[in-house]
Formats: sequence, structure tokens, C-alpha cells
Amino acid sequence: MEKRKMKLWKKILIVILIIFIILSIFVIYRYNVLSDIYQKNNERFSESNYYYYSKTDDTIMEVWKKDQITKVNLKQVNGEGDITIWKDEGTGEEYTLYNKQKIYTESQGAVLGITPSGFAIIPDVSSRILVALNPMTYIGKKEYDNKECYYVKIDKQEEFIEKETGLIIYSNSELGERNINYRFNNITDEEVEKPDIKEYKNMW
Repeated sequence: MEKRKMKLWKKILIVILIIFIILSIFVIYRYNVLSDIYQKNNERFSESNYYYYSKTDDTIMEVWKKDQITKVNLKQVNGEGDITIWKDEGTGEEYTLYNKQKIYTESQGAVLGITPSGFAIIPDVSSRILVALNPMTYIGKKEYDNKECYYVKIDKQEEFIEKETGLIIYSNSELGERNINYRFNNITDEEVEKPDIKEYKNMW
């Protein structure tokens, strides 16, 4: 009887050990994918010359970055809002233009570090581990727009991240859908030139 109990406990322990090993493999895989996404994404946006276009159900965002100059344009899909932000980090000049109203302000710090964000791009290692441990996290591989992607889903949020670059190209959440396109290392001076504010009035 005792021998049978010992054998049963051994089987139970072996099953528990197998389950633990399988779960550990899943967690390590998730963590490695999230690390790969962050590192590749970070490498791309460490470059000082890029453009991206992001469209949601409500808003279109365009960002141009060349050396120390950044220009951002935000438009509402319904045509009601149209704002341009321009900054030269070398001179400290920065303007926010409300294009519909033809007014502008001289603002500070509005466009620094403006890159596409997502729940799968996680710079903090401990946060990455927590996401990898989350039983609601699913990470796999799928194609999107003929591109091989990592597919990351947590609850009702999902993101397609281009495997080669670590760039988010599609996301879907309670806030709606978002499609993103990118261009690197071919931004012209004309695309980031200082806005002509002659027809605009200073808000202040």
C-alpha cells in the first residue's frame, strides 16, 4: 500500500514538473519575443531621420524627424481638427499651429520622443517579465499585409509587429483600429521646414 502511494506521488510530481517545464518554456519564449521587439524598435527609432503615418478611426497623425527638427501633424478624420507642431531642438524654437483657426502659440516640449507606442513595446525588464507571465498573454506569428509579424494579444488588445523591424503596423483595442506606415532615412529638408506663420495670429 505504501509503495503504491509512493509511486502515485512520484507520478504526480513528474506531471507537475512537466507542466512547470512547459509553462517555463512559454514564459521564456514570450519574454524573448518581447525583448526582440523592443530592441529592434529601439534601434529603428535611434535613427534621426524618419517619417511615420498613423491612422485610427478618428485621427490621422504624421510625424517627420530629421536630425534636430521634428514636425507633427494631427488631423481628425472628420476634418474638424488640424494641428501642426514644429520644433528645432538645436535652437529651441517650437510652434503649435491651429490650421483651421489660423492661430499659433510658441510652446515647449510638445513633440519630444514622439514615436508609435504599443503595449508590446516594453523598455522595462521587470514589466516585460510580468507580461510574459500573464496567462492572458498570447504571442505567436502571423502574416499581416504580406509581412511576417509577431502577433501579440492581451485580453481584447492585439498588435501586429513586423518581425524584421520590431515596428507596430496594426493594432486593435477598445479605442479602435490603428494602421501605421513608416519611412526611414530619406526625409527632405522641405518636409521639415519651419512653418510659414505670416497668415497666423499669435494666440497670446
